[in-house]
This record gives sequence, C-alpha cells and structure tokens, in this order.
Amino acid sequence: MFKQVTLENFRTHKLTTIELYPVTLLIGNNNSGKTNLLAGIQHFCNLVRRENSDNKKSQTINATRDLYPHKYRLAKDEEPMSFSILWNNEDGEINYKIEICESSNFRYNASCQEKITIQLANNQISKELESGYNQPINILELRKKIQLDPSLEENEKALCELFFLYFTNTFSYHFQPTFLKQKDNDDAEQQQENKFNNSLEIEERRIPVSLGETGSNFQSLLHHVKENEQRIFSSFIAKMRTVDTSFIGVRYDPNRSSLIWEFDLGRKGSVEEFMPDVVSDGFMKIAAISLLASLRRPPAIIMLEEIENGINPGNIQQLMNWIWQATSPNQDGFTTSQFILTSHSPSVLREFNQHPDHVYTVRLDKRSRQSDVRNLNTALDTLVGIGAIKDDEVEYETEENTGKQLIKIPKYQLAELWYTGTIG
Repeated sequence: MFKQVTLENFRTHKLTTIELYPVTLLIGNNNSGKTNLLAGIQHFCNLVRRENSDNKKSQTINATRDLYPHKYRLAKDEEPMSFSILWNNEDGEINYKIEICESSNFRYNASCQEKITIQLANNQISKELESGYNQPINILELRKKIQLDPSLEENEKALCELFFLYFTNTFSYHFQPTFLKQKDNDDAEQQQENKFNNSLEIEERRIPVSLGETGSNFQSLLHHVKENEQRIFSSFIAKMRTVDTSFIGVRYDPNRSSLIWEFDLGRKGSVEEFMPDVVSDGFMKIAAISLLASLRRPPAIIMLEEIENGINPGNIQQLMNWIWQATSPNQDGFTTSQFILTSHSPSVLREFNQHPDHVYTVRLDKRSRQSDVRNLNTALDTLVGIGAIKDDEVEYETEENTGKQLIKIPKYQLAELWYTGTIG
C-alpha cells in the first residue's frame, strides 16, 4: 500500500506532502492545485514506466519535455523538481525519491538523481542505494542497478521490483460521459484487436492505458473484454449489479456497431435495451471504474478527477460506498486499487465525515501561485480549539494502530463549513 507522497517544485506545489489511504480526497475550488497534484504523481510514474518499458534503449530525461513545462515558476534554477513516495507491504517498506534538475553536463540540460531506502519487515537495518549523485546522469538507472547489486539479498531485490511494478501501474482519469458513451466502429474494433490478445499479461498492462484519460475507448474495450476475457467480464457484471440490481449486462449489436446495455425494469419477461448515449452519465462513469477494478491486478492507484460530475448528489453516498468496497482484497487475494479523488462538491466531502484524516483541502495563494494543502482532521482540530466548532457537536475517536485522534462532526455541519468557506 502506498502511504505517502511528496511533491517539490512541481507546478503550483512548492512543497506538498500528503498521506495516502485506501481512498484519499482532495477538495478545493477550481484552479487551486488539485489536478496539479495528481499530474505530479502521474508525471513521475510515467518517467519510471518509460525508462523500464520493453524498449532496450534507455530514455534520456529531456529538460524541454520533462522539466521546464512542469517546474514551479518561482523556483530557483538550481532547485530540483522532485518526487518521493513511501510504500509498504507485509514484507517490508520502500521509500523512493527522484529529482530532476538543470545541468550543463548534457545537451538538453537535464539530469536526474534517484534514491531508494529498503527496509525488510524482519530486519532492523535498512539499506540505501542511489544513482546520479556522485556522477551526473540523464537516465533513470536505479531499477537496473538494484537487480545487479551484489550487496542486496534476493528478497530485497524482489521487494524493490514489486514496488516498481505497483508504482508504474498508476493511472489518472478525468472521465467524460460523452467520451465514455462513444459507440464502437469497425476501425476502433480492428485497432483494439491489434492491441490485445488473450494473454492475461497483455490485458493487465494495456487496458488501463488504452482506456484513455477521458474514457474514449471504453465501449470498444468492454466489447473486447466480453469476447475475450470472460473472468474479467463476469467480475464487471457482478460489480455493476451491486450498483443497480436491474442491470443485466451488455451485448454487441453488429448492425449498429454498438454495445447494447440491458436492464430489467420490472416488465415480466421483457428486457429493456438502451444505446450507450441514453444510459445515465453516472452509471457509465461507475462502469468504467468497475472495468478497471475487475482486472485481476487492477491499477495500484486510480486517480479520478471531479468524481461527482454526472452523478446526482443523492447518489454520491452509494458511489462512495461502492468505491470503499472496491479497495478490499479480491477473490484471488490481491489487494485492489487505492483511489485518489478530487472534488469541489460538499456532497462528496460529507461522505468523509467519519474519515476526516483522509481529506486534504487545497487552496491557491494567488501572490506566490503556490498551493496550500492541509489535512482536514488537523483543520477541524484547530477550529475546535478556537471555538469555531462547539465541543458538544464533536466526537473523538482514537485509532488503535496509530494512536491518531480523529475529530468527527455531523455530515450537515461539514457541508456547512465548506459552504461558508471556513474550510476548503
């Protein structure tokens, strides 16, 4: 499970650290820096994924492409843009950091540095490896160095490799109902068949990528899964029926080059059929998430922007309950995805009244163009301390594992604090 991320000098994030949970919420107004935080995680994930792709030739870090468009505008030239992430499982813990900075040593003026700390669960002594600190380099080589390092034990190398596999399986989406509902066409189907075969490895690696940031390939992907990956499709149907018990399934109509969505609306012996464009926006968004969650090894982190779009406020609770259920281990014993959500809706915020430490409020300081990210639990504690929230309206709960004191207030009051601008 990923525990913490830190962004430094990335877009509006001068220095931002957040703890990660099974479901983490970033809430704030438009243009506050929520998307930038997700973009930072995805940017560094893409760099590591690119370097460790099937291409045998190393990909250089390019300042024009990988540094300048993303660096915090008010940072000094000598200050690096950096990212660090903490991850653990039952076997141990990994702390990984990558820095990109300007350098006169290379043609395109960019160098990179990597550092990893390995702590096995049964060992009190941690090990640290680094790359690019003693000699400037412009490629990410640490992952390869780890596998060749004779000082590391095989279980340490295996833990590192598992971390990289999880980290590079991170994807950010901003699903748009118009794109999710695009019907299949012959060209799209042929392209999809060219991308996939019946290999589970291919399915796991490419479906999250092929889905696209907006979900534009969703209908053709679901068609492919229905025809070729029955286990995934069955899991998808089961997940969708927990959302709407009237949902039966989908079938492909070659005459209309489209999936047909089928529902039982209570007419005995009759199945109602709908083209994708008339299915509700919220249902289609949940369907796209369900497809990802149905993979045997789904994305380790699924980042979803503006989760409330297209969903009736009255159905937000059902959606959030479904997302929390999706973080539970699946039937094969694999831990499913962690979610990072962004929203500016109080309807979403109030569903976290029992988990205020899972929420971060994001504001933008317009003078410094710097995002201010604060944990909601800490903010509520401050408000109680200054009397802005009365003690008799607050419940306190201490977490057994961490000893952290959580402050819980009623849903309506949490939404009111957001509406009045007291938080967020």
